[in-house]
Amino acid sequence: MRVYPQINNSLLGDAAASAGADLWIKFPQLQDWIEGAKKPTVNQLADFAKAVHIPFGFFFLESLPPTKNTIPLFRTNSKTAHFDYSYELSETINTIQKRQDWLVDYLRSEQQDELAFVGRFNEKHHYVEIAGDIRKELKLPNNWSQFLPDKDAALKHLIKQAEDAGIYVAINGVLGNSSKNLNPEEFKGFVLSNKWAPYIFINGKDYPAAKIFTFMHELVHIWLDKSAALDIEKFQPANTEIERLCDAAAAELLVPKDILVAEWRKVEKQSNHLDYLERFFKVSKVVIARRLNDLGFYTKARFFSFYNDYKAFWDNKNENGDTKGGSFYANQPYRVGIKFFETVNAAAASGKLLYTDAYKLTNLYGTTFSNFKSHLEN
Repeated sequence: MRVYPQINNSLLGDAAASAGADLWIKFPQLQDWIEGAKKPTVNQLADFAKAVHIPFGFFFLESLPPTKNTIPLFRTNSKTAHFDYSYELSETINTIQKRQDWLVDYLRSEQQDELAFVGRFNEKHHYVEIAGDIRKELKLPNNWSQFLPDKDAALKHLIKQAEDAGIYVAINGVLGNSSKNLNPEEFKGFVLSNKWAPYIFINGKDYPAAKIFTFMHELVHIWLDKSAALDIEKFQPANTEIERLCDAAAAELLVPKDILVAEWRKVEKQSNHLDYLERFFKVSKVVIARRLNDLGFYTKARFFSFYNDYKAFWDNKNENGDTKGGSFYANQPYRVGIKFFETVNAAAASGKLLYTDAYKLTNLYGTTFSNFKSHLEN
């Protein structure tokens, strides 16, 4: 009979302290394990180790090796990157990193070349040059948004163009498929840059206005080959050269200077000028107001006054439950990512990936996986 060394109970408590509340539901005897009243079986300890992302053997040591978040979080007006962020953000990054790790191995095995645009520029380049190159790669003319019916269509179009270029995208407002919300006050999104499988994640709980700007901001990070998370409070970047460059290029992509100036001259005397510009550019008023501030047509005081009113409006809609929901299968394409699902499904269908592993990667199990596939095909 094999004898295992003694489990260090205190380490179970240390691991649980940095995890979410769902862990205690999944392991109802956890408190007894920590106090030594009961001992987990080998299988239970293995499951627990997997849930907290700590190797099984570490729980027999005197102390856990130090762990730290590795993706920098850039906060508004901050001059330095932060690594002190929530369990929810850390777990979401871990999920996307696992997807990306699999993608890189799979794509390289399929002989896919590196994406030439990843890291094509650096912080010394001008934002207009970077924006122009992104337009070229994503096949976006200067007036691309004018051919689309509304803001939702504009974001969907951008995602499709990015995925067609080789970029993976996910939008989710909760941790996995749970009911635990991701806090938009902490982060708007993040990007994991990579030469084979760059990945953008957008916080689905954020205001609709912010999502498209965050998406464009993260695109620029890929062209600079810089992974990062960001919060962009009041649409203001962190006080670093790269974050300011990403903001400027994102704004140019959404609301090109030359076109905005021409349209502004037509309506600057009108009290409802933002209504017109919103319809014209297919982006929200707050994005346009931020661009008008950048170009000197709005003072900072005017922009912040408008932003505060806009935020209060959306806070009120959320508090009153006036938000769009949708069915599981309608929301799931963006939680999983259409390009990611199609890649995983192709690998499974060809026998290069077990379906059990495909379920784990997509967090869609059994008939849910096949039903989701049918939903996409229809």
